[in-house]
Amino acid sequence: MNWADPAYAWLCLLLVPAAILRHRAARRRRRDLVQLTGDGSPVARTALRPFLAGLLPAAACLLIIAALCRPQWGLTTLPQHNRGLNIVVALDVSRSMLAEDLPPTRLAAARDAVTGLLSQLQGDRIGLIAFAGSAFLVCPLTSDYGTFAAVLAEAGPDTLPLGGTSLGSVISEATRVFAANQGSSNTLIVISDGEDHGGDLGSVAGLRAAGITVHGLAVGTAAGSVIRLADGEFVRNRQGTLVRTRLQTEPLLQLATAGGGRLLDLAADPKALETLYRTGLASQERQESSTTRQHLAERFQFPLALALLLLLGEPLLAWRQKP
Repeated sequence: MNWADPAYAWLCLLLVPAAILRHRAARRRRRDLVQLTGDGSPVARTALRPFLAGLLPAAACLLIIAALCRPQWGLTTLPQHNRGLNIVVALDVSRSMLAEDLPPTRLAAARDAVTGLLSQLQGDRIGLIAFAGSAFLVCPLTSDYGTFAAVLAEAGPDTLPLGGTSLGSVISEATRVFAANQGSSNTLIVISDGEDHGGDLGSVAGLRAAGITVHGLAVGTAAGSVIRLADGEFVRNRQGTLVRTRLQTEPLLQLATAGGGRLLDLAADPKALETLYRTGLASQERQESSTTRQHLAERFQFPLALALLLLLGEPLLAWRQKP
């Protein structure tokens, strides 16, 4: 079970002084009754009823607070109809993206650029392909931007087991992803430092023929940088020499040219993807899409209904028993 608004639980603290004040008022009423009648027997006969009459409102208050905290359990499926673009971001997560020539690292700068793009979307669907020596769809096309952002934040060198960089694997994976989403509003954005150990980019023409526009975002600088790993060590070659990685724009330019898109430079414009959306993607024809989303079902009705029953029953117990 999940509590959607647990902050309301602090209201339970108010029940303690309320219970103390109610108890003191009940004692004072019993004392006044004894002084008035001169006999404590009527109080004894009715002692249980005031106790229960006080217990029921307290239990009802607890249940109302529980309802305010919005308990949720079970899943409910809701259909969604969107009209927008299909954008797949292919993010290079190879170790070379840990270079620090774009602070704090190339990978972090790329994530920030994609987050900026995310803030511009207007009902569009976005997906994420992580690639290094291989490529894998880690977030299918979705309009749930919160889920996409969470997956993006976790994407890194540990996402894929095969090292190196293969831009050709990106094309193959993107072809598979877009196969079920035919239309003129499909866009692939490849974000990389351009180091390509695969060398097979000929299949990008197939993407363009299928109506998919390919853009490239170059991440890094020509001067390059050494690669610092998470443990503080630096990547070295077999001879023990520090490896220095430099931006290679030619493979990305080849992708963008064959894909009918643009080559963007993140070092020159940190907001390059936002500019691309405003000046290019936003004007493209949008297409209808239908998806479903699963949500935790709201169950606040149950404690609220039980609280109402207790409040309705409290006056019955409050009636005085006839002597």
